[in-house]
Amino acid sequence: MTFDDDHGRIALQGADNVRDMGALPGVRTGRLLRADALNKLTDADLDRLGGLGLRTVVDFRMRSEIEMNGPDRLPPGATEVALPISGGNLETFYEVILSGDAGRQEEVFGGDRTEQVLAEVNRSFVAEPGERAQFSAALRLVADPAGLPLLFHCTAGKDRTGWMAAIVLTVLGLPRNEIMADYLRSNDYHRAGYDKLLRQLGDSGQMKDPELLRPLLEQQPAYLDAAFDEAERRYGSFEAFLRDGLDLTPDALDAIRANLSPHD
Repeated sequence: MTFDDDHGRIALQGADNVRDMGALPGVRTGRLLRADALNKLTDADLDRLGGLGLRTVVDFRMRSEIEMNGPDRLPPGATEVALPISGGNLETFYEVILSGDAGRQEEVFGGDRTEQVLAEVNRSFVAEPGERAQFSAALRLVADPAGLPLLFHCTAGKDRTGWMAAIVLTVLGLPRNEIMADYLRSNDYHRAGYDKLLRQLGDSGQMKDPELLRPLLEQQPAYLDAAFDEAERRYGSFEAFLRDGLDLTPDALDAIRANLSPHD
């Protein structure tokens, strides 16, 4: 597989944020991919992904997201595993946007209120037992070599997917600054599409100030920091979070490292 940039991007017509994590230092190529939703993949996209030999696709989207946008399109040989995790109450945001009420939009999105909501969403990935259980199940799949190569994704491939990637990269020993850089890279791949969306919302008159939405669309370091802070606050250390919060045994962690670390 040839990447389309130095960060493992696989440029597809129907998905913007598909990356082989093996482009990162200390991660084996062709074993683990992160992505946004696959429901808009074209036949050409499926042909390209088919060359990866994907065995497992983990979908973190909620049923409501799948009903709204459509189920994944998968290459032959890939088995889908649904592990739904809430990405926050976005229905309220959609309703406020569609209302066209500039005052209400300012009330909901203005100040730093959107940033606070996104930080709390990321904290919930750690704080909520049901959400921890879904991430744990996904990590156990990564620990099983029979299910690799594996791709995991949500809708935009940035929040739920970003936290999953951060956990894996921490297990592999990458420094926090490299993990953060990978997390923020979603902004690069989505920026053109998000800029177009914001222009459309402004031109249509649906939003007086569409820039109010940017903190909802784009990643900020504070969002990922909130999840790490919650893990360390609740469990004392990230290692304890892996053990006690995600119920990952030393054998499971060793298996993840063996499956994803480059071979000598």
